[in-house]
Amino acid sequence: MLWYKAWLETRWRFVFILGSILLVWLAPLWLPSTGVSSAMAASRMGRALQLESALLYLFAAIYLAGAGINTQTVYAATTGFHNSMLFTLSMPVSRRRLLMVRAGLGAIQTCFLVAIVAGYTLLHQPGGTSAFAVVEYIARAIVCTMAVYALSVLMACVLDEMWQFMGGCFVWVAFFVLQSRFAVLSSLSPLRGMSLICYPLTTPMPWAPVVASLAFGGVFLCASVLVLQRKQY
Repeated sequence: MLWYKAWLETRWRFVFILGSILLVWLAPLWLPSTGVSSAMAASRMGRALQLESALLYLFAAIYLAGAGINTQTVYAATTGFHNSMLFTLSMPVSRRRLLMVRAGLGAIQTCFLVAIVAGYTLLHQPGGTSAFAVVEYIARAIVCTMAVYALSVLMACVLDEMWQFMGGCFVWVAFFVLQSRFAVLSSLSPLRGMSLICYPLTTPMPWAPVVASLAFGGVFLCASVLVLQRKQY
């Protein structure tokens, strides 16, 4: 029942992101020809997909993170608490389980979207890549995106649903600016692990962003549970 409830809350959000991805993929077909060579056009398309893929990872992670244990509306964010949330809290289910089910389904959907976006991006990578490199990058992109997702879940437990998405965007824009100034943040940044521009598949990808993403993702998830257990409704 809880999984079905979570699916009802996320299905149209999942469809919306999937439609946005398809729109990005089909956009080059609608653009007029510029007269450049096919090799140059493929190179430009590859660089554009590399940037768009990282942005789509962030968008999916923030948008599908949910609203904690608050019942989420289908089409738009709302202020305050949904009327059915108090009924959900009266059920013989712990808040931890409510959060894990809702966040777990969103995480599965996010991982699926990251996998198909990463696979499509690598398909248009100039020069081609080996099967091992493809699997390696997809795994790294998923792990690093889950750190973004875990932070979005924590923000959903602290902030109102109306401010969660904007707050998540602000945090990662600020982090992107800071990582360009501090070498430590740059080496541990999940954004670098998600991007093909920073680490092309022709060179070994470092493990630091992956390890940092696993550590911070676990911390954010534990903090979310602690916040919900102590929150008064």
